[in-house]
Amino acid sequence: MKMMASRQLAAAPGKVWKSLAQEGVLVVTKDGRPRGIITPTSDQTLLEDIQDLVFVRARRAVSAIRLAAGRRPVVTEVEVEKEIAAVRRR
Repeated sequence: MKMMASRQLAAAPGKVWKSLAQEGVLVVTKDGRPRGIITPTSDQTLLEDIQDLVFVRARRAVSAIRLAAGRRPVVTEVEVEKEIAAVRRR
């Protein structure tokens, strides 16, 4: 995995494509910090490649939701029954 400054995208696109073919994945940086990833694709694999990216993002989102849910206090069955009773009394 090679790091490449964002300026090189405009200044030397041929070098970017050559590096992509050699490395397989490029990390685009701005001010020395990663800002994006360039990954190879083709007409035949474009849809699958995009689906893979969407799936990974969804998996990360679900993991974050589960982690946040695990940090919240658990509602007991007694508390649930109290809430149900309060709503029914209205």
